[in-house]
Amino acid sequence: MMISRRGLFVGTGAAALLSRIASSEPRRAPLRILLVHKPAGTVPENYDAASIDALSPILAPFADLRQHMVVVDGLENRKQSNTPGEEHANGMTTFLTGGIPFKPNGSSISMMARATIDQVLAQNSRVTGSAPIRSLQLTADDRGHQFILRAISSAGRGMPLPPEESPLAAFARVFGPLSTGRSPAQQQSILDFTRDDLARLQPQLPRGDRERLDRHLTAIREVEQVMYRVAVVDPLPVQRQMRAATLALNESRDHAHAQIGRAHLDLVRIAFQCDLTRIATFTWGSWATNVSSYVPGVAGRTHHELSHAGLVADETAVHRWYNEQLAAYLRTLRYTPDVDGRTLLDNTLVVSWTEMQTGSHTFDNVPVQLFGGAGGRLAGGRLVRHPGYSTNDLWRSLLNAVGDGREVFGDADKNSGRLAGLFADSPLDDFTLVSRKPSR
Repeated sequence: MMISRRGLFVGTGAAALLSRIASSEPRRAPLRILLVHKPAGTVPENYDAASIDALSPILAPFADLRQHMVVVDGLENRKQSNTPGEEHANGMTTFLTGGIPFKPNGSSISMMARATIDQVLAQNSRVTGSAPIRSLQLTADDRGHQFILRAISSAGRGMPLPPEESPLAAFARVFGPLSTGRSPAQQQSILDFTRDDLARLQPQLPRGDRERLDRHLTAIREVEQVMYRVAVVDPLPVQRQMRAATLALNESRDHAHAQIGRAHLDLVRIAFQCDLTRIATFTWGSWATNVSSYVPGVAGRTHHELSHAGLVADETAVHRWYNEQLAAYLRTLRYTPDVDGRTLLDNTLVVSWTEMQTGSHTFDNVPVQLFGGAGGRLAGGRLVRHPGYSTNDLWRSLLNAVGDGREVFGDADKNSGRLAGLFADSPLDDFTLVSRKPSR
């Protein structure tokens, strides 16, 4: 079926969605990968778990998701002590690139020296398939006093990919611009621009495809409504430039922190569900996060300040709050059906990470949790210990699991070997490795 030029003009998402549903592609669920970063380490005494059945206070929000969860214990983020730049920033660059950053001649700003793992995956056509958007980079707060601190993704040496803070701008990239600034009755859905195409397409589809199309369209409209609600706190480009000097705007971003984060994650869910992208990164903010007053009962200090203040109860509450947000999102994936009859969570790998163990700059045993079934490559309900291994080894193991046979990731001297038994090895078209009923 041909999509009208008007429909194509609206945005990548709406047109691509119709084209993909109308195609005769086999209904095989692709693997999706989402990397979720929260800044400034953790509180080890309230994070470390005795077992998957005895989760710590910080990990407790995942209790009902433990069958879909793997806690990876013992990994080192091998940031070298002589690395140029600030310790937190270097931890962030090393974690996803597996290599130390560099400083361009005459610059005081450290830059990533390699492509990050998400971009290595995004360059693999066996992973991205025919998804029209290679990857998404999103953030709930982009304040930070160095550019490097705001970008956790990199396409290569000195090629940072800054994350999009505005949920509206991110939505526009995927589905086309929203008609904001109107009353709810006047707001026009992007799907209205493809109404004629939809009317022609639906009678031609088998019943199963019609039901799938209806689910996708409902999901898109739901996310549109989220974006309209976020519009009241989303800064215009000129306002963004004034943000550092505008206290009122800073306060608005603080109080909207959860709302902005949820909007971005909802967008990722729909983009995954509609197979518009298969790779995404999301960060709650850089290590220098200036967000404050967003956790009930914790006020007066930013997250970064708390990571150095020794206020264990307050810092624990912040880390638990971030996990509560992620747990709520994972539940939406668990109840989102996928094209193969399983769920989006079954066919997605979500990696939750932070750049260091503690805010006082320790890099041993950094917190890492994996969620989802990864399309049959990951069995949940486990706490696995890999002392003496690195985050480089984690990414090498993931790449091997998706058919990339490399033996090292990043700098060779930071590799110790594969994490045996973490992932089931398979080509991307094998979905029978981990036998488990679809999650509900």
